[in-house]
Amino acid sequence: MAKVAAVPAKAGAEEAQAPAAGSKKKLIIIVAVALIVLIAGGAGAFFMLKGGEHKGEEAAKEEKPHTPPAFVVMDPFVVNLAAPDSTRYLQIGITYETSGPLIAEEIKTYTPVIRSRILMVLSSKNVSQLTTIEGKQALMDELVDLARVTIKGDVKDPTHGIRDVHFSSFVIQ
Repeated sequence: MAKVAAVPAKAGAEEAQAPAAGSKKKLIIIVAVALIVLIAGGAGAFFMLKGGEHKGEEAAKEEKPHTPPAFVVMDPFVVNLAAPDSTRYLQIGITYETSGPLIAEEIKTYTPVIRSRILMVLSSKNVSQLTTIEGKQALMDELVDLARVTIKGDVKDPTHGIRDVHFSSFVIQ
């Protein structure tokens, strides 16, 4: 029979320890990677759920009952425009859009004051200011501010219920 050569005891022990040390390193790396993945997944889930709560709150705010607007139609205005060389006039129909019937009643209560102030504003305008879209938009903003000041005394606070102003007619002659 063939004789098997004897392997020195020290060499066999080193080979047995080398695979064990390598497998420990692999195990540590695998555990570390698994922990990183779990932490990243947990953080991602936390932020997604936290963001979802805010979206739910926004949706709940939007679901509040929306009241339809109330409109207050003013009698038509006819005013002389501020034209130095000619007699030009403006005929305009104005309708205020409010957030509800309570504000519409307040506008009706203050109609004489609002009409007077509108007449003063319109008569101070000239043809060149009113013929452009920008000029008409500026007039609309001015009329909304005028009504807000008359009713509540605050120009820029939209919670006073006057949402917008609309022109039903706009004729310059």
